[in-house]
Amino acid sequence: MKRFSFLFTVMLLLVSFCQPMDAASIINTKHNLSIHGPGSLIAVAEEQVCIFCHVPHYSSPVAPLWNREVGAVSYNLYASSTLNAQPGQPTGATRLCLSCHDGTIAIGMILSRPDPVPMAGGATTIPASSSSNLGSDLADDHPVSFPYTSSLAALNGELRDPGALPLAIQLEDGYLMQCTACHDPHKSPYGDFLVIDNSNAGLCRACHQQRGWDTSSHALAAAVALEGCNNCHNSHNSAVNERLLNFVAEEDNCFSCHDGSVGSNNIKAEFEKFYTHPVASTTGVHEPRENPLTATWHVECVDCHDPHRANSWSASAPNVSGALAGLKGVNRSGVVVNEVRYEYEVCFRCHADNSFSDTVAVNRQIEEVNERLRFDPINPSYHPVMAIGKNPSVPSLRPEYNSTSRIYCKDCHNSDNGSRSGGSGPDGVHGSNYPNLLLARYENNTFPLSYSVSNYALCFRCHDPNILLDRQLSAFPGHRSHVVGHRTPCFICHDPHGVPLTGGATNTANAHLINFNNDGYFTGSYDSVNKSCNVSCHNGPHDYQSSGP
Repeated sequence: MKRFSFLFTVMLLLVSFCQPMDAASIINTKHNLSIHGPGSLIAVAEEQVCIFCHVPHYSSPVAPLWNREVGAVSYNLYASSTLNAQPGQPTGATRLCLSCHDGTIAIGMILSRPDPVPMAGGATTIPASSSSNLGSDLADDHPVSFPYTSSLAALNGELRDPGALPLAIQLEDGYLMQCTACHDPHKSPYGDFLVIDNSNAGLCRACHQQRGWDTSSHALAAAVALEGCNNCHNSHNSAVNERLLNFVAEEDNCFSCHDGSVGSNNIKAEFEKFYTHPVASTTGVHEPRENPLTATWHVECVDCHDPHRANSWSASAPNVSGALAGLKGVNRSGVVVNEVRYEYEVCFRCHADNSFSDTVAVNRQIEEVNERLRFDPINPSYHPVMAIGKNPSVPSLRPEYNSTSRIYCKDCHNSDNGSRSGGSGPDGVHGSNYPNLLLARYENNTFPLSYSVSNYALCFRCHDPNILLDRQLSAFPGHRSHVVGHRTPCFICHDPHGVPLTGGATNTANAHLINFNNDGYFTGSYDSVNKSCNVSCHNGPHDYQSSGP
């Protein structure tokens, strides 16, 4: 018996040595636990290699000629709100792998020996600190022991059909996802016993077919493409169970690159400004399948960016740019859309029907926190985000704009040092030193306000002050007397987003974005037909055609 066992082992070793040492042999891997093994966990004197897992006779009933006990551990399984598969307690090859890799059974405890094989340094199990020790908690590991079927692939929508998997990926019994689908315990040509090189997400992408990945910035950028999915995810012992993320705080999975260390721009620094989208305020609230109309208050990077699809493609207003590609949003009718077409649909996730801000920035005669209603084209007036503006004649517009132009939300709300504001920093509604995440100065609580071009920097990005304040050229000759003479800032009279019809706005009282501030400076009304105001600051009716010095 012992002689046959010895000869069997010798034959296995000869077969192994006949293969390329770096590609198809267990000899040069950490699974060679013999005294000649290359790893830190090796036997004191045992020279046989295969014996730690296999024996030709008197093995356990478990194939293939298994030489170890199969533990009865009950494991904590992976679960996720986006998981369509139904993992069960480990079976088959996975259970065999775990007889070492859960750290509960000594490495040297084999069925063919009455006593455990002594290991160097007195080691017994895989050290708890090792990433190879998965423990009994598999909730932070890629799910296994589930049927990978065509119906599962169809239900998920982003899984390759099992019939189209590369030959290197073998499903147990033709349909079960086990450890051996990704790992071959007998050879490690690509490291970690992987069956396919995972550079550029090669192994991950063999099964996972995220829409838009191949043209995404993360897939194409040389600095991150090589690591692929591993930039954000860890298939074993991840920091976060759901979706196997590398960092607990969702935004840290982005900041690990977008702090200027890998990405070309330091996005993290934008969130350190005084006014930001507060991505650090909540953790674990965001859900990929959440309904924007009922979601609880939060904002994370992935609310505005899909890391699997975001790209550098440019677009013109109102069309969504590549940076926001693939996102769920809310359209102009208040209906959830699974993939946005227009940029404002992304903004309406949080600033429309399920507004995360329940107070207005400026108190006005007509108040509304739902931005979808403020920009609605049925209104008497609005800035042209959702549609072309109502006014066919706006002589103060700079040459790059006209009365049929459309604009983005980000044309006003953006970084104060990004390229849109004339700086060298990154664009985006991440953070700004100006209130309301504006890219330039706009006063909405200061009265009176001394006139200077810088005090009206945001408005003058589109409106030429040389025309706006010229009594002969301006559509409203009274602008100069109000803004310069009486130091009345724009916000006193104008509501920059729009005046909602649903709130009581009329074409007579609320054309030209007129929606008077209601903080006690004055009270009154506007008549667009007679082109006059009846406001307390004028002590009675006043024809603006003859206003001011």
